[in-house]
Amino acid sequence: MSMSLQSALESSLTSLQVLAQQTTLISNNIANANTTGYEQQDLQQIELISGGVGSGVFASELQRLTDQAASGVANQANGAQAYSQQMVNLLTQYTQVLGQPTDSTSLPSMLQAFNSALTTLASSPSDATAQDAAVTAASNLADTLNGLEGAVASARQQADAGVESGVQNANSLLGQIAQNEASLQSAVAQGQPTASYLNTRDQLISQLSSDLPVHVFQNGANGITITTDGGTTLWDGQVHPLSFTPTPNLSATTDLTGNLASQVTVGGQPIAISQSGSIAANLAARDQVLPQIAGQLDQFAGNLISGFQSADPTVGAGQTGLFVDSGTPPASGTTGLAGTIAVNPLVDPAQGGQAWRIQSGVQATTQGNAGDTTVIDDFIGALGNTQSYTATGLPSSMSLTAAASQIAGLQQSTLTNWTSVNTARTTQAQAATTALSNATGVNVDDQMQKLLVVQQTYQASAQVIQVASSMMNDLLTAIQQA
Repeated sequence: MSMSLQSALESSLTSLQVLAQQTTLISNNIANANTTGYEQQDLQQIELISGGVGSGVFASELQRLTDQAASGVANQANGAQAYSQQMVNLLTQYTQVLGQPTDSTSLPSMLQAFNSALTTLASSPSDATAQDAAVTAASNLADTLNGLEGAVASARQQADAGVESGVQNANSLLGQIAQNEASLQSAVAQGQPTASYLNTRDQLISQLSSDLPVHVFQNGANGITITTDGGTTLWDGQVHPLSFTPTPNLSATTDLTGNLASQVTVGGQPIAISQSGSIAANLAARDQVLPQIAGQLDQFAGNLISGFQSADPTVGAGQTGLFVDSGTPPASGTTGLAGTIAVNPLVDPAQGGQAWRIQSGVQATTQGNAGDTTVIDDFIGALGNTQSYTATGLPSSMSLTAAASQIAGLQQSTLTNWTSVNTARTTQAQAATTALSNATGVNVDDQMQKLLVVQQTYQASAQVIQVASSMMNDLLTAIQQA
């Protein structure tokens, strides 16, 4: 009889211990229901059997509700969204300066204002006020190109800084993964629960996927190898850190092709990654998207300089026209011209020139006939003359007027396209995250029901202990009185 009561007490006491652990675990699950990447944990009771008789319970190993396939899909979707989001961020910065084609300060509007000023001057060629207005309009056009080239440079510098920030964050996460792995392996060696370490690992990898596209491979029972999707190893029991050196004084046209120092490397080799994650987006924007935008502006500036030089009958061999390259030294091609184009000092009163030259010719030695509109008409014609464009994403031949509209439209549409892509990818990332959460996350209603059952079981076990204890006391009293 006493042995049965003792067994009941022991069973109930071990049950209370396990139920207390389950209560803590369920409470922790509920508390982390909204924690991104948290995977639900479960703890089961296992009955102890001795001689065919139950002799108590013990807690099973802590289990995680995990789904590696859903986790991989979510990481890929998050990386793709991080890429498109960074493209939107960088292009938004530039296009705020670019403006819409119809804005008064846009490149097409400034070119149209210059055309209007020339047309007004043609009706009153000797009018000093009209001459000044035409020179001012030409200067405003050059200043607009300068500002746009500067905005490209600023966006490239932001992208370069973004690469540095992404590399620092990725290395920090890899360091945290290394620390977590050391704790995990220690827990394995000591036979301690590992679920919390595995959960932390998954969360860190999820965060890393926003910087880099990663693949995870199992390496033994609990170990892993982490690589980029291009095969560069980041973790295989030790961290392989990323290296990056920011490019100082990065301009809109700085060519980084073949410059290993400007690339992200691991072990001295360029990292192999696809178009996923913020680091890849910043590199692509810095080295491809923004330089193409600068190339469009530079070719336009080059054609503006050459077009007005050819249109001016007073300009001889080796002489400059209405627009010049103010760079030191002047560019031998078109690279960088949008940043250095200016109105010829010979025409600009602010630089000691004479505004009448816009009517008589930039290289004219004396002021021409007051009613002569030959040069002005040639200047107006220059805006409509067809010129060539190469390797910039623009049509191969068009007028300056058409080119200004094409540039503004194409550059705005680049942002529009990436915004549309980002909207779709954001939806996909949210869907993948929701699917992962549904598969591995915390169902609060389910956990509350489990908590209620645990509480009821706890009360029942406590009542068994109370009854058994009372019966044991009665038994002892009876024995003592016998």
